[in-house]
Amino acid sequence: MALNYVIKKGDSLRKIAKSFYGDPSLSKKLADYNGILNPDLIVVGQNMEVPSKSELLGEVIEPPTPDGSSDNKTSLATPNGLEEILSAFGNIFQFMTDDGRLDPHWESKHLGRAPLPFPMPLSWDLSQGVTKLYCHKKLVEIFPEVFAKVEKKGLKSKIRTFGGCYNYRPKRTSGKLSTHSWGIGIDLNPETNHQGKPGDMHPGVVEIFREFGFKWGGDWSGKSKDPMHFQFCTGY
Repeated sequence: MALNYVIKKGDSLRKIAKSFYGDPSLSKKLADYNGILNPDLIVVGQNMEVPSKSELLGEVIEPPTPDGSSDNKTSLATPNGLEEILSAFGNIFQFMTDDGRLDPHWESKHLGRAPLPFPMPLSWDLSQGVTKLYCHKKLVEIFPEVFAKVEKKGLKSKIRTFGGCYNYRPKRTSGKLSTHSWGIGIDLNPETNHQGKPGDMHPGVVEIFREFGFKWGGDWSGKSKDPMHFQFCTGY
């Protein structure tokens, strides 16, 4: 279970890693998981997540195989940890202003629109349907293939509502940036998949997202459990 830890006087990430994992060398992984750019720059009172060791290290996800064949993989591998996220999807921190806002050039440089094979009702306005996802440009081709396979497998009805994709904001259970800030996270059926609850996401939908390299938030534990959420990264 992921624990919420508050930095105390005399703490360092190496001390925390040794205390929880018995291995101070995992301090860099702990920094990556919490979106901390400099492991030496932590402050008293700062909140951070301390996940299980297996969650911290993150599972290795092979590049997506849209049709299940080994000779038709995309070139985009699932990044693990903050450093790989920044390398794969861009250093968003370079676009943040002094007051915490995001320079609009981030969106114009890194985001695009992915056409969907079927519309998804907006969770906050069921009269409106989403036909294109505003997401990271590197996922513009992957998202349509994910939902095309959902439809092909007869699971279209299991996607009841769309809860959002790109959204520059912190994660709800910590101060780190949400993966939605890069446009690599997506929320589905939020009405019945609340934070910290098991939810009712169909296992077939979960399996399809996993096949394409996504991590499912329903695999997390405790308050961090997020069954509505899928993200194209691990270890974060």
